[in-house]
Amino acid sequence: MAVSRTLPVPRSRNLYLPKQVDQASMNELTKGILEINESDKHLSKLYSVYNLEYTPSPIKIFIDSYGGQVYQCFGLIGVMESSDTPVHTIVTGAAMSCGFIILINGHKRFAYNHATPLYHQVSTGFFGKVKDMEEKLEETKRLQSKIEDMTLRLTKISKKKLNDILKNKKDWYMTSESALELGVIDSIIKPN
Repeated sequence: MAVSRTLPVPRSRNLYLPKQVDQASMNELTKGILEINESDKHLSKLYSVYNLEYTPSPIKIFIDSYGGQVYQCFGLIGVMESSDTPVHTIVTGAAMSCGFIILINGHKRFAYNHATPLYHQVSTGFFGKVKDMEEKLEETKRLQSKIEDMTLRLTKISKKKLNDILKNKKDWYMTSESALELGVIDSIIKPN
């Protein structure tokens, strides 16, 4: 009599960002990525007991966000970079500001046909004593430099284009087609 070996399957791999980038939304995504990674490590060990190889399916983050808080965005990106399970990012509607930064940090990146990525410079407002404002300006410049370095490393966008955006203080809206040409995404999801 043959014994069938039924091994557990991993939890859902789809995570969603349909809101602002803030502490709550980033904590939710971080928790999801970490839990899936932990589950995949467990399943890999379990499969190896039966001399089987476990290959995890990618984690998919569906993005429709106008952006938000930079520090929390960078926190999620650190978790994405450290993930043993590949993280794919998919923009469904808008991937703007911090949403754009999350999008370009996917191990593979996709956009639906009518999606709109947007890049712009860091925005902030500060008040207080002159020394306080100078410190905040230096920190804002550091964050801007970090975002530019990341964008240059992960896309085909030129330093000249980023300087133009900074100089002219403009928002740069992209179509899915232009995002593909610029290496912001790897593929467009179109209807069959």
